[in-house]
Amino acid sequence: MTPQLTDRSFPLDLLAASPAKRKQYFKSKIVAHRSIREAHTTLMSTLNHPIDGQIIMVIGAPGVGKTTVRQAMVRDLTTRFLKRGEIDPGHIPVAGIELEAFQGGMFKWKKTRQSLLKALHEPLVDKKVIYRPRMFDRDGKLEIDNRISADDLGEILVEVLQHRQPQALWLDEGQHLARVSGASGLLHQLDVLKSLANRSGVTPVLFGTYEMNTLLGLSPQLDRRIQRIHVPRYQATEASDIVEFQQVLLGFQKHLPFADEPDLLNYWSYFFAGSLGCIGILKDWLYQASGAAFDNDTTTLTREMCEPWCQSSNVLVEMLQRIVSGETHFKTKHSQIELHTLLGLPGSRLPVLEESGQADKPAIAEKPGRRLPVRDRVGHDTI
Repeated sequence: MTPQLTDRSFPLDLLAASPAKRKQYFKSKIVAHRSIREAHTTLMSTLNHPIDGQIIMVIGAPGVGKTTVRQAMVRDLTTRFLKRGEIDPGHIPVAGIELEAFQGGMFKWKKTRQSLLKALHEPLVDKKVIYRPRMFDRDGKLEIDNRISADDLGEILVEVLQHRQPQALWLDEGQHLARVSGASGLLHQLDVLKSLANRSGVTPVLFGTYEMNTLLGLSPQLDRRIQRIHVPRYQATEASDIVEFQQVLLGFQKHLPFADEPDLLNYWSYFFAGSLGCIGILKDWLYQASGAAFDNDTTTLTREMCEPWCQSSNVLVEMLQRIVSGETHFKTKHSQIELHTLLGLPGSRLPVLEESGQADKPAIAEKPGRRLPVRDRVGHDTI
């Protein structure tokens, strides 16, 4: 039975709109699914109850949906901020930048701090922040003298964050922080972030790929301050993952503004393989294929129309191998027995302290035939 237009999820007037508007509609459409919801819930809960100097890392494969999690975080923090009664004109709810991939493979904090200061600078409240000399507000745009050192910029950034008081400072493409040499260089990157969080009271949130795994396990002090949030891809070996993927694919199918609803769900395994179980890759793929179909004024989108926009099998295999390697590194966990051994805890269950403040004394095991150490009676018994 052919689906009726009343079953569709997009505004029907889009069918008469230009290809550009139809493409923009699908590009902006977000179909919520389990991985995104769970990661978003954990992220917001962590931001609501942060510890001092905490760093949050949202980690996942490329195209798995990390950007959607970030956008949802910004939306919710902004909505909550606007619902407050009286708002200090100097405060902002959230701010952030995409970390740059610098030439030469070395990360540059000076330029990064400049970008962060510009992201935190709001023309409507520029008079509320007292900037240092050699930083100018020209026509609502912040200009920073290149003679200011990286350390001075770090001090200014702390002051501005203390004044702006955002609940989160997001940093996209967080794997670029790992573009330094040696473990000491990686440790320095996290020390800079921890110091920024401690001194400003603002929580940094890094969004990045499994390349950020190299920033984990560098020191116990830093590890206890890092909240790791995993955005997993869907696995074909899990029945619940297959159902979730099919529901997302059906959601995209319903939101594609074609006169005739595409039949994508019947080819879910084809789309699963081509997207590697990553919803972001799936959406980008459908966006490109549907965009070409809109330009050609076709009435629907078929599997054959999607094939030119799918990566080759060789590329997909290489991508999957890197993703699986990153997943394995991230998910590696030591057993409970190993943890107890390292802590020096005995294998048997420990006695529980009673309300009186004393635990039951454990029985002392003795070898068979040996008397317990008790005092013998002296003298004769009387009748």
